[in-house]
Amino acid sequence: MRLLPALFAVYWLSVLVWSLLAARLCGALSERHPLVYAALGRPALLAATGLRGDVALLRFLLGGRYRFLDDRGLVRLCGAMRAFLFVYVLLFLTLPGLALR
Repeated sequence: MRLLPALFAVYWLSVLVWSLLAARLCGALSERHPLVYAALGRPALLAATGLRGDVALLRFLLGGRYRFLDDRGLVRLCGAMRAFLFVYVLLFLTLPGLALR
């Protein structure tokens, strides 16, 4: 049971990190690739785009469409976000089960 507060902190820290990465991605897209940004529905952190913008951004990341933009910084950022998402999903699925043992 002492693990639960640590898990809670890790999950909220993960949400914070993801939000910062997503804000950075949205900023980079809006500045350097405005057409792609517009096609994604102009997603922004805590914006009125809601779930539709979040889903578009996830599809952009998971689909790997960022690789075709010829932007090395954006490719690194999106690669890091994909890896972070993968690790987060693994932690989200496995750690609660281990904590309940």
